[in-house]
Amino acid sequence: MKRRLWIGALVMLFLGIFMGSVSAQLGGNLSVNDSDPVYITVNVSTKTMIDVEPYALTWSPVDPGGVGDNDTEILGPNYFAIQIENIGSHNITHVWFNATYPSASPFARGSAAYTDAGNYVVLSSNTSSNKPPANGFWFINRVEYNETRELVYLRDPDGNMPPDSSTYTYGRFRNASNEYFWMLNNVSPNCNASTYIRIGNESHTRTQTGTTNFQTGNFSEIALSSYGGWAVGHISSGPLSGYEVAVNATCAVFFSHWNRDFPFDSPGTEAVYAYSGILTPGDSFAMAIKVYVPYGIYEGQSGQGTIWAIVNDV
Repeated sequence: MKRRLWIGALVMLFLGIFMGSVSAQLGGNLSVNDSDPVYITVNVSTKTMIDVEPYALTWSPVDPGGVGDNDTEILGPNYFAIQIENIGSHNITHVWFNATYPSASPFARGSAAYTDAGNYVVLSSNTSSNKPPANGFWFINRVEYNETRELVYLRDPDGNMPPDSSTYTYGRFRNASNEYFWMLNNVSPNCNASTYIRIGNESHTRTQTGTTNFQTGNFSEIALSSYGGWAVGHISSGPLSGYEVAVNATCAVFFSHWNRDFPFDSPGTEAVYAYSGILTPGDSFAMAIKVYVPYGIYEGQSGQGTIWAIVNDV
């Protein structure tokens, strides 16, 4: 009998100590005989970090000249946007994007090996609904190469039809089912010395020819200036208004809206930051995302592309 009383008293003692500790921690009203604090200090290192989710997107199927949106995105619950979150410990002031692109023209190849899906990606800062307006989407840094076949129905600035390939380089800006012809007043390997690019104001589609006369037709002329070995210009009028254009020596023509890296950072650039301000740790913002697949791209799975969200803390 004494042993049972001793065990009972011991159990009650342990329970009393435990309940007293819980009471002290949670602010209960049980009696406490004593307490002693331990002070905790943590020094968080300065770290700039971001997280972009979802980290993978797949659109299937998408027709040539079609748009891949949340109706054709097949991973997860039909994603239509990406979330960019500051997971570091330092304020972020600017966010911009970079995208992969094919190293040569993917057209007239007969293989998907020359394609890069990063060159299809368009983004919009408008995420008010899961289908933002089509005119709110922009390519990150789309590259276009000159035509590999002579286009007999184009007229160059001197009036030649087809264009004089020893004087002019031409191609098209492919915006899904709308294509806009462009013409440079120089040829490889000196396209970066071009002084202007003319871009048709009327799109070429399956039902209309669009602007094909670059002598007296309906086009916008954008002045180009030398910038670090590139010819760059600011498109502030016409259907491609809002893009910075940059041309390298071998006539690759880049159109950038969300990429602020060189050479799209020239004074007066039309390229913009996706975010500019103070993005504090733990805060985030979203960008709607789609893919614009051009006409004439080879069937099957295009080469995997990548886009990067890039930040600084200036």
